[in-house]
Amino acid sequence: MKRTVPTLGALISGVAMLALAGCSSATTGSGGTTGSATTGATGSATGATGSGTTGTTGSGTTGTTGSGTTGTTGSGTTGTTGSGTTGTTGSATSGTTGSGTTGTSGTTGSGTTGSGTSGATGSGTTGTSGTTGSGATGTSGSTGGTSGTKPGSDAGAAYTGPCDIAGCAEAYSLTRAMAATYTGPLFQLGLKSTKATLDVGQTAAHAADMTTWSAFCGGTQSNCVISKIYAQVHTGSNDLLPAVWKTPWNPDCSAGGFTCAAPFTIESATGLPILTTIAPQEYALSGDVAATGINGKKTAMGIVYNGKPVANATYCCGVFGLTHAYNAADTYGTDFMLALAYGQPSNNVMVLCGTANTYCVGAEEEENNDLADYGSSPVANALVVTQYDPTANAVITFLNGAQKFSHSPPKANLNVSTNIHLGGGGDLSQPDPVLMREAMITNAVMSANTVTALEADATSFYLALSFPQ
Repeated sequence: MKRTVPTLGALISGVAMLALAGCSSATTGSGGTTGSATTGATGSATGATGSGTTGTTGSGTTGTTGSGTTGTTGSGTTGTTGSGTTGTTGSATSGTTGSGTTGTSGTTGSGTTGSGTSGATGSGTTGTSGTTGSGATGTSGSTGGTSGTKPGSDAGAAYTGPCDIAGCAEAYSLTRAMAATYTGPLFQLGLKSTKATLDVGQTAAHAADMTTWSAFCGGTQSNCVISKIYAQVHTGSNDLLPAVWKTPWNPDCSAGGFTCAAPFTIESATGLPILTTIAPQEYALSGDVAATGINGKKTAMGIVYNGKPVANATYCCGVFGLTHAYNAADTYGTDFMLALAYGQPSNNVMVLCGTANTYCVGAEEEENNDLADYGSSPVANALVVTQYDPTANAVITFLNGAQKFSHSPPKANLNVSTNIHLGGGGDLSQPDPVLMREAMITNAVMSANTVTALEADATSFYLALSFPQ
């Protein structure tokens, strides 16, 4: 099939984070006979207030409130330090707040020894003769500062990925683990200047670890490329690598190495990588061999893609999916690729939408394609599910949770090969521009409920994005 090669720009951006902290102090209260502190007076266990536990009057209960009714000047805003000179006060050294005239918390009542164990507890151990407690209007000691949940943390919740929802024959992602059980690297960076490589792994929240790329790439994204995308189901055998062949309709990737590798790009909205294949970037398995663990042929199969359409760009073929080998004969039905396209190229061998200025979505089946237009503007983000149901002999496509069509029979008599291509169609020939966060292949038909669950999962993980229908 003949193809033309348009040119496009790439997406480049970055991300940043902030953190804040604070501190405070307190004054002293009055009362007690000998309430001196032994190791920094009283420190609280939870950043609360130090108190005497058994003092006669004005003692705090369990270090939370140290109020008194007739104390004179037991004030303090945040209860940082307090000492008794002759049984004056046994205050907290590292409690968050102490009460007093400001209504925060009163200081502690007296006791024989108002000690604190390394800032752990703010209580008098054997207070016997304290007379009066703390500040006149002190009401309660405040609670200690809580530790905030870091952005991107699951806060202890169990992680669920797309493969946990739908079941994957294979899966790839530059942004996260596609299943909770996958703990390996997501992709590999290649440094263009030296050809050195760096695996990018995951955080505890299963997202791409973005702490290592800058030092490796000299702080500049364009210094690096995506030199490998790791298979998360059949690790190793199904890894995607930059193409290294001169394809029938070009590009010529025969120089190997990083010639046809996509530039490393961070999506500004998410702060996570997004694969950007602009001619001549494309990927296949090593040697363009058939994939492991994928049925293909005439069986049930599905493709899930999370990314962005490329505005006003014509496409050769599908952007991701199952294909014949790049140098095999063009035979109808030997491809089953997800299509996300625009317009009607003049040579009529590329993916054709319904009109010259509409966007369409569906399946590319080696020139005989099942497609449906969805509008004259591209959606901001695309979660596309395209699948073949052999029982109904139907191709079914969803866009952002909404079904766009069900065609029975398909345009082609499907007998699909199981090579995996990304960004180059069945022939690994441009143009097939791709902006992809993640993608997966199934050996089963997904129900409408499963598709809805996948859409909800994408919305939950990519909080900064919307997936409009």
